[in-house]
Amino acid sequence: MRVTGNTIYEHDEHGAVLVLDVHHVFDQYDFETGSEELHSRVVRYTSNWDDYGSMPGSIQVTSTDDFREQLGDQLRTFEPLEPQAETDE
Repeated sequence: MRVTGNTIYEHDEHGAVLVLDVHHVFDQYDFETGSEELHSRVVRYTSNWDDYGSMPGSIQVTSTDDFREQLGDQLRTFEPLEPQAETDE
């Protein structure tokens, strides 16, 4: 299963989790040639969020392989609310 950001999944250990994004971690990356030595891919996720996004200090990171082992169904796409600032008008 492909893991995508801004998506809520069922997770065996944490229940419903919000996947924030998936990152590549490089051992080396040559900007001149564009060659890369990929070390791993990691998932940033949280089990504690509100309608705007993750709660401070709640973000966890793990390898995509470890995350997939406990991954259940995709529940829905996360669509955060835009903050509505009050004006003095």
